[in-house]
Amino acid sequence: MPRALIVALLVAAASVAESAAAESAPSDSGVRGDIKTGPTCPTESVPPQPGCEDRPYQTVIKIRELPEGDLVKKVKSGKRGRFHARLEPGRYRLSPRGGKSGYPRCSASDVTVTAHEFTVVHLGCDTGIR
Repeated sequence: MPRALIVALLVAAASVAESAAAESAPSDSGVRGDIKTGPTCPTESVPPQPGCEDRPYQTVIKIRELPEGDLVKKVKSGKRGRFHARLEPGRYRLSPRGGKSGYPRCSASDVTVTAHEFTVVHLGCDTGIR
């Protein structure tokens, strides 16, 4: 086999291996944050009365790529309302699932993820208490 052909094949194989490794490597960017419900008391004050602070909300958050709207992943917020997801740089819409009875009603939030950073997001859900 000619030496030039062997070199070309080795370069091609190395390129494919490098590309596959890059695709399977975990992203060092994404989103992290929390989700809370409120109000928790019929009247709100600033600062909140003791016991009337917004509360952490445990739910599923759908993450869709923008502008296409393709579902990228689903993440769950924990008991403290915290969540995180590794994502490639780009624009995303985070849509938390609300309650089965219609409350709490959660708002979607659009975010931009930049390379090598985790974007901090604070999501909120309305309890309907007035």
